[in-house]
Amino acid sequence: MAYIRAHDTKQKRKGKTVKRYVVAWREPATDAATGLPTGRQRARQESFTTREAAQGRRDELNHAKHGTGGTAALADAKKAGQLTFAHYAAAWLDQQAVKVSQGKLKERTADEYGRLLRCYVLGELGGSAIAAITGTRCEQLLAALVRQASTQGDGKPLTPGTVKHAWDVTRRVFKYAVQHKAIPANPCDAVDFAASRATGDHTGFEHYPLAAEQVGALSAAIAGIPPAGYTGPALPAYPVYALMVEFMAYTGLRAAEVAGLEVRDLKFLPGPRCSVKVQRIKDRDGGEWVIGNPKSKKSRRTVPLPGWLAERMVAYLAEHPRAPEPTAPLWPSRKNGGGYRATGQRYAVPLDWSQPLAMGTFYDTILKPALEAIGLPASRPAYKAKDDTLVPAVRGVRLHDLRHTFAVLQLSAGVHFMQVSKWLGHSTYTLTLDVYGDYIPEQDGGALNTLPEPPAPAKPAPAAGNVVPLFG
Repeated sequence: MAYIRAHDTKQKRKGKTVKRYVVAWREPATDAATGLPTGRQRARQESFTTREAAQGRRDELNHAKHGTGGTAALADAKKAGQLTFAHYAAAWLDQQAVKVSQGKLKERTADEYGRLLRCYVLGELGGSAIAAITGTRCEQLLAALVRQASTQGDGKPLTPGTVKHAWDVTRRVFKYAVQHKAIPANPCDAVDFAASRATGDHTGFEHYPLAAEQVGALSAAIAGIPPAGYTGPALPAYPVYALMVEFMAYTGLRAAEVAGLEVRDLKFLPGPRCSVKVQRIKDRDGGEWVIGNPKSKKSRRTVPLPGWLAERMVAYLAEHPRAPEPTAPLWPSRKNGGGYRATGQRYAVPLDWSQPLAMGTFYDTILKPALEAIGLPASRPAYKAKDDTLVPAVRGVRLHDLRHTFAVLQLSAGVHFMQVSKWLGHSTYTLTLDVYGDYIPEQDGGALNTLPEPPAPAKPAPAAGNVVPLFG
């Protein structure tokens, strides 16, 4: 039976000695390694500042004595609830590390979980006992995320996607605590946060699939050939990257997949026919290139190239200085230090064939000027100006829109959506329809609404004319 033992402390309040109330009880001891009973008893106790709280805890323990797990389970649950959110966040990240070692999770995904927790969550909740965090605290965290400026020091507000991901890892840590009996329910469930799964559901978002003519104009601008009437600054000439843009628009590969391509990934057959095998991605982690797996199992795929593009790739490899090396990067980077431009001439920047191309830098330094030269908007993030005013984001053509271009061109040409889905490496066929179903223009082969007019109801038959009234 649990009982209460009162004792005086050295503290005084209003001239009176402050008392503490200890709830003490004994329970069967268990072996730390096996969890089996040892046949002995052990003493346990909990301290309270008021007699009422102590009495409530005593009655709770006495009631639990005959339940499942007894007083030990109830006491251990309270002890687990007194551990901090940071403790359970660290334990949950350790669980993700195990999944990485088993091949069930990508290492860069686990690293991103840790970054989100460090940057946006632990500062608010890390030092609080997990059981003391209420739904209201979680709602305050979410509101702070929505208002918060980026921790990078660039003044940019958090994107809706970052808020969603930070909230998601918070919810997962609480779920882990529920599974380990530290709290009875997830406090995040009490918060009304309808996060959208798709980026395109956010207000103001719009895909920009390009027409074939726009792809040609964009490629020409990157090659240094501006459109007619162009009066802007001289465009840098990169024929290699002009071909890469056509390659991306007509294969639908993701940016990290393009960066991960090596010479051996091109498969040639007579004709000429060519296909590209997607089997890895490459991303920068600090100053190092890290090789990773594609987004999903279905992202490991083979995509055929159109005949004209296959011929251009044959010619390209004939000039590729490292073509005999199977593991050489297919698309080169640029050497550090940039290049030069003589008066009246275009830029001449030496290429670096020893490492992949950083796709983000490519977009900012090469693709953006080319987009603006041909009259297409380029994406720009929101930022704070010097006068502390918020400059809204511009939703223009992104690098990923070359992937959208491939899907829309294929569907517009009448290719079955299931085949397009396989080439894109989508996890489900319905994802292809959800994303691209509305982007098939009628003039490019999209279906017209030609349903016939509904039939008019049949007219009632006229009454017979030989009816003689009984009363005149």
